[in-house]
Amino acid sequence: SIFAMMCLMAAMLGVLNTLPLYLQGSLLVTALVTGLVLLPGGLLEGVLSPIAGRLFDRHGPRPLMIPGMIVVVGSLFWLSTIDENTSIWLVVTCHVIFSVGLAALITPLMTTALGSLPTNLYGHGSAILNTVQQLAGAAGTATMIAIYSGVGARAEADGIPETAALADGASTAFLASTALAVVALVCSFFITRVPE
Repeated sequence: SIFAMMCLMAAMLGVLNTLPLYLQGSLLVTALVTGLVLLPGGLLEGVLSPIAGRLFDRHGPRPLMIPGMIVVVGSLFWLSTIDENTSIWLVVTCHVIFSVGLAALITPLMTTALGSLPTNLYGHGSAILNTVQQLAGAAGTATMIAIYSGVGARAEADGIPETAALADGASTAFLASTALAVVALVCSFFITRVPE
């Protein structure tokens, strides 16, 4: 559960930090439009998370996690096909689908990870889980931004216009996030409900 959570956090925060750079650098939209593009997915995730918690209580982690991971992998792969001419609505759609997958994953992963501990270790487990999440998210963000910048700079040096070069960088970063999500998907097949 912790390894799947690390991969998911690295992919998620990497995407959520690269996406605004792509929107403003390649599609040339304003910061306001960037915020509005990300708003529907964030709201939907907030609405669906409590529902995912109730479904987790009833059915356990795997019926939520495996479809959720497949949705996340699919949406990230779709996002990796973007270029400088991509419609803003396609980006909104990809982000909404990505957020639906995340809503099905975060609660089951955290609950399963902490539920495997005896009660007297919950505090330690929570601290470790939060620390690992932050480290994975920071590493994912740094990696995806480095890929975005490096690929974009190399494309620009080859004479490609800046908007197209930055789109290439974003596409490559999203593909790297997809690979991380695939690792998390593989991990999800081995996660089971913790015995009462």
